[in-house]
Amino acid sequence: MENNNYFAEMMKSPMPRETEKTVISEFIDSFLSDILYKKEKAALMEKIDLSLDQGDRSAFITLSNELNRLEKTYKVS
Repeated sequence: MENNNYFAEMMKSPMPRETEKTVISEFIDSFLSDILYKKEKAALMEKIDLSLDQGDRSAFITLSNELNRLEKTYKVS
């Protein structure tokens, strides 16, 4: 009989479990977003370096603009 009461009480207040799931989900989203940002930035930086090495001003400007958009998207200062 005690188990039935415990289960009933747990079902009345699922909030702590939902909050924990939300915090974990937010952390995972933030972590994955950071990884994606770093990967995209590294790829752009390589292309920017290559455009500088080749003296390709047009590519440099285009890639720099892409980098600026990327940083705005991820709100990097």
